Amino acid sequence: MALILKNNATTFLSAAITSTDTSLPVTDGTVFPTLGVGDYFYATIQNTSGNYEIVKVTNVTGNTVSVTRSQEDTVAIPFVSGSVIEIRLTEANVTGAVISDDYLIL
Repeated sequence: MALILKNNATTFLSAAITSTDTSLPVTDGTVFPTLGVGDYFYATIQNTSGNYEIVKVTNVTGNTVSVTRSQEDTVAIPFVSGSVIEIRLTEANVTGAVISDDYLIL
């Protein structure tokens, strides 16, 4: 189980999502790193109004990204089609996984 990162990984939601969706449709899933069993990375979804949410990506299959919502003190919100989803510099992507408010440094 490892945190996997990739430079300049940016794509867009190919359909609108609700605040409870955990399988997100994207325009190009190949921009993200290949994840093995237990691997993950954190991504940020942002709309054109500047609203954003950090998610933990646990699987990428084709153009579908499986996520855990509401990471790093963000709130799950709906996003419209065309919202950006990308790997950005976040606290968890630098220090490791957040586990019950305690940080595991990799």
